Amino acid sequence: MKTITIKIACIILGIGAVCLFLPTVSNGDTAATSAKVQLYTCGMHPQIISDKPGICPICNMKLTPKRDGTSGEGTVWIDPATRQNMGLTMTAAKYAGLSRLVHTFGEVAIPDPNVYSVTLKFDGWAERLFVAEEGERVLKGQSLLEVYSPDLVTAQKELLVALKSESNDSMTRLAEAARSRLKNWDISEDQIEQLANSGEVKRTLIIRSPADGFVHAKHVKEGDRLSARSVLYEIVDLREVWIKADVYEQDLPYIAVHHPAKIKVPGLPGRTFAGHISYISPMLDKKGQVEIRLSLENPDFALKPAMYAEVTIENALKGNRLVIPRSAIINSGVRQIVYVAKDGESYEPRTIITGAVGQNDLIEVVDGLTPGDSVVTSGQFLLDSETRLSEAVHSAGAHTQDGDKHSGHNDYGEKTDHEQMAADPYNIHTCPMPSHYHILNYGPGTCPDCGMDLVPVSETDNAPVYVCPMPECRVAAGKPGLCPVCNMRLKEYHPEGKSDQ
Repeated sequence: MKTITIKIACIILGIGAVCLFLPTVSNGDTAATSAKVQLYTCGMHPQIISDKPGICPICNMKLTPKRDGTSGEGTVWIDPATRQNMGLTMTAAKYAGLSRLVHTFGEVAIPDPNVYSVTLKFDGWAERLFVAEEGERVLKGQSLLEVYSPDLVTAQKELLVALKSESNDSMTRLAEAARSRLKNWDISEDQIEQLANSGEVKRTLIIRSPADGFVHAKHVKEGDRLSARSVLYEIVDLREVWIKADVYEQDLPYIAVHHPAKIKVPGLPGRTFAGHISYISPMLDKKGQVEIRLSLENPDFALKPAMYAEVTIENALKGNRLVIPRSAIINSGVRQIVYVAKDGESYEPRTIITGAVGQNDLIEVVDGLTPGDSVVTSGQFLLDSETRLSEAVHSAGAHTQDGDKHSGHNDYGEKTDHEQMAADPYNIHTCPMPSHYHILNYGPGTCPDCGMDLVPVSETDNAPVYVCPMPECRVAAGKPGLCPVCNMRLKEYHPEGKSDQ
């Protein structure tokens, strides 16, 4: 009995010692411990917050631990499983050479300097044609036609008289004048020498081709009465041709005279022609395009006028430039944004300034990124919608907590954007013109058909309108169906947050 009493006393003394040495917990410490309770949220719907793990009631995704949000403004936290479901892919910004391919279309044309007109410079008659058909190939100096003219006969006689009487300076000058007149009338040198040597006046003389080429047009027949300034033939030299094409003004910085180009002609499959830019028009047409000309050799005459041509101009920009895929950029019209992966689970929106667009859809980044920054190239639009939704939810909550000063009304008692967002996260607007009720937009805007300002659907008789249950998908339609973004069934929209459930 004495032993049992001793044991009980030892136990009581032990409990007292423990209570004596253990630190007491104040009410403040209890509150701090409660404040550290782990909360859980949905990576796609941050407005869903729970004090225990579970499933998101909107998208049925697994809730993940809620972060303190110590990163920069707009940073999105995504757990690895959600990231895989969203299909996020990343690419690092890096320095690389940037080249730009300018593609355009045009047609084969005859170079203006290669067109020759055979014009008669005296009155006469066409006695005989040596080239009687259009399309014939001729060589420089080849006989084209034989003409009779009283003026030619007179000029020949004057030359012979002057040559026979070349005993003084005046007759010498007369002979030279007669020779010059015949030359100016396109009488060849060999005919003049033959006349001087034979001493016989010829009734007809021959007009010869001024260049190699093809007869593009013929305006004379045998026996025609010809007058001075009559165009007899048009001859074109096709050993070199032009490609006339148009380029848009945004491509002008990437082209210059003498830049090489490659030309393909569908009518000549398997062949690629090399040329260079010979002319860039100083004028812009009404379509926002500039005409360019490319010169290229055509020794076998395979390229024929009016043929359709595909032109590719390649220009390598100077130096290496910091580049990313253009698909990584979200262009709001006011600024350009990319999402940068900070670690395995957070993504930060970053405003950038871009420069030249190169081949393979690479774009130069002038400011906003550094080499090695990992940017999201696929799924960034889901991140952007998540960021906008989080900002809207946080803004609405902040205004609610601030009381009357930020009650969501302005000085005139009207609802602000934040209260409108809280009351109606869709805020569907449409055109006031009944014929344009098919125009549906999230928030205010301008009708693309008539240019009128859009108004809330509640102010029109446009009904019914169907929306996606997830406002961030920004899908509105005039008939029921499935959301093309998340594949959820569309529901009928009622303004002021009265959508059916």
